[in-house]
Amino acid sequence: MPIRVTLRTSQDFSPFRELLHRVIALPNCDKLILCSGYIWEPSGQGYTVLNDELLDKLKSGCAGQEIIIVAGKLDGFWPEHYQNFVRRLRQSGLQVKAYVAPRRNWHAKIAIRIRNQQPIAALIGSSNLTGPAYGENRYRWNFESDVLIWKNSPDLNEYFQRPFQADIPFGDMQLVLNPDIPQMNELEHLQGIYEDIINNDFEELSLE
Repeated sequence: MPIRVTLRTSQDFSPFRELLHRVIALPNCDKLILCSGYIWEPSGQGYTVLNDELLDKLKSGCAGQEIIIVAGKLDGFWPEHYQNFVRRLRQSGLQVKAYVAPRRNWHAKIAIRIRNQQPIAALIGSSNLTGPAYGENRYRWNFESDVLIWKNSPDLNEYFQRPFQADIPFGDMQLVLNPDIPQMNELEHLQGIYEDIINNDFEELSLE
């Protein structure tokens, strides 16, 4: 099973952002699942994740595809941010289904790419869809660690193992699990994560 583990260590570069863009842009896919505890998309002026390239990446990578979104820790102003995020995606012509956990206790950060009804890559980690995790060259930033798992195949290995920016230091570890140890393969792990999300008892997000 190919695995890539990253650790953000500087204000200037977000490995999460780079890996998320790669997951979104993965060719020949038919669905994206995007989960986050928090989503930063305020009304009015100021920073938003969609304005920071994410909307353009989703429009180019997911046009004509289904996007399933799950968030979050919805207290305070966060429900409005989530609603703004979904509205903007739909207004941009993207096919979005948005959900919340019944107890508003979803905190997992997961992006899964589906090809031919099969999950083939999953980005899992600590990074929310917020400025401190996704943004770069911002005063407020977080140390974040994320793990990418993908199907073991020559095309996907080449796609996801490409190096990042060499001039900015960050933690980057690539692993292959020992095949001699009895355990699930990468497709079984990916399928399990996918089913845990899809089969959950979510509620549709209300935009009213």
